[in-house]
Amino acid sequence: MNTSLRRWFPFLVGIAVVLGLAFAISRHGVAGAGARARELRGMGSAELERAVARGLAYLVGAQNRDGSWGGPASNLWDIYAPVPGSFYAFQVGASSLALSGLIDADDGSPEVSASIRKATDFVLKHHGTARRVSPDTLYNVWAHAYALEALARCLGRETDGARIGAIRRVCDEAVDFLARFEFVDGGWGYYNFDLVSRRPEHGATSFTTAAVLTAMRAAADRGIAIPKRLVDRAVALLETCRKPDWSFEYAWDHRFSPSHPINKWNGSLARTPSCEVALGAWGRKVPDAKYVEALERLKAQGRFLQIARKYPYPHETWFYNSGYFCFFGYYYASMLFDRVPEAVANVHRKSISDYLISVQEEDGSFWDYQLYSYHKAYGTGYVLSTLARCRAARRN
Repeated sequence: MNTSLRRWFPFLVGIAVVLGLAFAISRHGVAGAGARARELRGMGSAELERAVARGLAYLVGAQNRDGSWGGPASNLWDIYAPVPGSFYAFQVGASSLALSGLIDADDGSPEVSASIRKATDFVLKHHGTARRVSPDTLYNVWAHAYALEALARCLGRETDGARIGAIRRVCDEAVDFLARFEFVDGGWGYYNFDLVSRRPEHGATSFTTAAVLTAMRAAADRGIAIPKRLVDRAVALLETCRKPDWSFEYAWDHRFSPSHPINKWNGSLARTPSCEVALGAWGRKVPDAKYVEALERLKAQGRFLQIARKYPYPHETWFYNSGYFCFFGYYYASMLFDRVPEAVANVHRKSISDYLISVQEEDGSFWDYQLYSYHKAYGTGYVLSTLARCRAARRN
């Protein structure tokens, strides 16, 4: 090897290694998820049910004495969180998602039933502690939305009249909180950085708005009154954010930069299913082909969500995807199964469940983004609900 080549050899080897790793990640995601997914591809209901059972066991075992999950323990990679309000909001929101997962995947065991009751009691008692965190931060919007959705599920299974009355009162409170924190342009977001005002200003995000609308639909179906004005303005915001190709811009103010990478289809992989679910839930016409397309694009390009999983900084991967987009996207995508032909739904039930099973942690939990110590609760809740919707294609 001549002197010049010897000098450059380590540099060339380094480039080859980096390119090789980049290719592997682009194909298979982080933490070996792709390889594990290939190992599990084609497996049937036994694997899915085992994953569900392990997820249920994790939530039952990790539940706090007061019925909640998680706490403010941090590894210092966490997001902006003014104290103490952020932690009240995170705990109510994460515990509500865990509660929904337990209900959707309920195996009828005494342990799960007891966990559901404890979690319901926590949400009923502590929902009101989730208030506007600070003038610029509204994480409580997520708490109100997911508490409302979880309690709507509770109304579908509760038989005790007194508890039904208590649940309905808290649902009404959640709707009232959401009305207070509606953004000036309609819809909801969770940051208010530019102009601090009593009514949050411009900046409602399409995906937060979609989550709230979906929760409101679940509550309305259980007889909870939802103000028409809130729904109409939120739907109008989603329609403003919808591009002609049915990708959805990140937020109201992103309509001025529709070609930004986050606003392209691969940046909208998680948002499009959630926005379509919300629009369809409130009677807006979504072409059937667009429901199918959302699932097909997620299947074909889902690696852009999978790669982002567990990255510590928001929006640091391709198309500005964040780790917390991942399970959110699959959760709402699974709600599309009832809106597409059964043969199409079965393909995506299998594809989605294969991937999710492949990334289950050794302790039975699922997580996609470090959030103090709330992340395993919310992640496992999202995934259990998603896997429960994937079961139909796994059973003969």
